[in-house]
Amino acid sequence: MPEGIVDLCQYKTHFCAVRFKFMLARDPSSEMKLERGVSATMHLVRRDNDSEARSIPVPVDALSDANMQFINAYESSSTIVLDVIRSDESDMRKGALRWPWGSTLDEYRSAASKKSLWRYTVDVDAGTIEKERLLDKHVLFATISPATGCRPHKRIYATVGATGSEASPPQGLLSYDTVSGSTQEWIPKPFEFCSEPIYAPRDKSVSDADDGYILSVLYNGQQKESELIVFDARAIAAGPICRMSLNTVVPHGHFGCFTTAKEACWDPDEMLRRAKLSDKMESRGNMWNEVKSYFSGLGMRVDGTYCQTLLSADF
Repeated sequence: MPEGIVDLCQYKTHFCAVRFKFMLARDPSSEMKLERGVSATMHLVRRDNDSEARSIPVPVDALSDANMQFINAYESSSTIVLDVIRSDESDMRKGALRWPWGSTLDEYRSAASKKSLWRYTVDVDAGTIEKERLLDKHVLFATISPATGCRPHKRIYATVGATGSEASPPQGLLSYDTVSGSTQEWIPKPFEFCSEPIYAPRDKSVSDADDGYILSVLYNGQQKESELIVFDARAIAAGPICRMSLNTVVPHGHFGCFTTAKEACWDPDEMLRRAKLSDKMESRGNMWNEVKSYFSGLGMRVDGTYCQTLLSADF
C-alpha cells in the first residue's frame, strides 16, 4: 500500500515527519483516499549523523494524522513537544471545488475539512505519543515568532474562521497563548478575508520574542482590492495599527516569511522587471506541466529562453 509524508519539522537534534498509508486509483487525476483506522508512524531522524531513524506508531483516534501541519517542535527533558493543526474530514461530502469554488457556506463546508489546534507529546524512551486538543476553533496557516523556533514558544498566530469550530473560510486573525490557554481574536467585516499571518520582529534588541508585528494581506470582496494590514503581535484583538491599500488584488497565499535580507529587498526597477517576467510566464501557462495517464517519461522542450519540462507518470 502506498505511503506518504505531507509535512516536515525539526527541533534541536532531529527532523520529524509523520508517514501515513493511502489508496490511489490507476488514473492519476483521481483523488487519493486515506486508509482509515490504520496507525500512522512518526519518524525521528537525527540531524547530525546517519544513525537509524526512530519510528513510533501514532495512536489512532477520530481524526486523521495524514494532513497534519506542523507549527513548531522542541525538546523538553526526555519528551518532544509538537504543536500542529489537524483536519477533521468527517463532514466533507465531495472533493475539491472548482472555480468559482462556491457561493454558499454549505458549499465550502462540503469540500473543506474542519481544522483545530493540537499538541503531541512524544516520550522517546517509552516510544509513546499523547495527543491533546489545545483549541477547538477552525484555524489555519499557523505560525510563531521565528526567534522561538525549535524551542518553547508562548504564542501561536493563525487565521481563523468566523463560525467557531465549524469549517468556514479563513477570515480573521487569532493568537493563542500556550501558557494560559487564552486567545485573542480579530474578525474583520463579513466581506473581508485575511491571508496567512506573517511575523515581523520589532527590533533585534527586544528581549520578548513576541514583541513584534503580524502582517497579513486582507481581501475586500466588495471593492475587489487587497490591503496590507499590520498588528501589534501582543494585541491582536485591538485590530490593525496600520492599513495600506495595495490598489490591486493579491491572491491569497501561505508559507511566506518576513526578511530584511539584501537579496530580498529589491528596488522598484527590479520589482518591475520581475513582475513583467512573471506576467510573460503566466501568459504561457497552457504550455507548462500536464499529467497524462498513458505515458511515462521525462521530456524537455526549449522555446527561446524557456525550457519546458513535462513530467508524466503511468500509475
